[in-house]
Amino acid sequence: MRNTAVVTGAGRGIGRAVAERLARTGALVHALDLDVTELRDSEGAFEVSLGSVVPKQCDCADTAQVKRALNEIDGPVHVLVNCAGIIGQPTTVPETGDEEWDQVLTANLSTVFRVSRAVIPRMTEGGAIVHIASILGLTGARSYAAYAASKAAIVSLTRSMARDHAPAIRVNCVCPGAIDTDMFQAYVQRAADPAAERLRIESEIPLGRLGRPEDVAGAVAFLASEEAAWITGAILVVDGGDTA
Repeated sequence: MRNTAVVTGAGRGIGRAVAERLARTGALVHALDLDVTELRDSEGAFEVSLGSVVPKQCDCADTAQVKRALNEIDGPVHVLVNCAGIIGQPTTVPETGDEEWDQVLTANLSTVFRVSRAVIPRMTEGGAIVHIASILGLTGARSYAAYAASKAAIVSLTRSMARDHAPAIRVNCVCPGAIDTDMFQAYVQRAADPAAERLRIESEIPLGRLGRPEDVAGAVAFLASEEAAWITGAILVVDGGDTA
């Protein structure tokens, strides 16, 4: 029987790359996102591969919607990857309003909590959970206090969950660096000179380029696989050496 995987934030960027990568390993991937338009356009692409992707429109911060999406899945869940998230506006703590703070923490952290809470009782022994955080959750970030705090919380949550659910379920975390996604493009567009900002970021990465969503997907696929059977509570940095 092939594995069943749930991937949140799968509509684009890292989440989409993860869904595609897991499908190519033979998994049946339930791809959750607020907007699954692009996934529906390409839904059949993976039917000719080893696995397949099933798009599911879902607000992963809404407990009822998460429950409804999971009720549509037959049988146990073997892999969960929490990718859903936003970056928010560039603000310091005094500049951050209650609404902005709540929006970022809900999108980035509460989604991880609510989806994990719903999936864990349905996971088989040997199941794997991978959270997507960020290197900014390890280093902090100027003017992105809410985002950095939410990602740091995911790092800590990973370690707690790894202890709580061992040995039946492994829980690990990937911390990407600068990945060339729509979210990254939105980030650099806020600079006075977006092209110069992009070049500046690239120039500071030892491996000499921005990351690709596929770079992160490869790390996730490893942590979700039997090759990582003795790895739990790990925080895997995928940043081209940026934090080295």
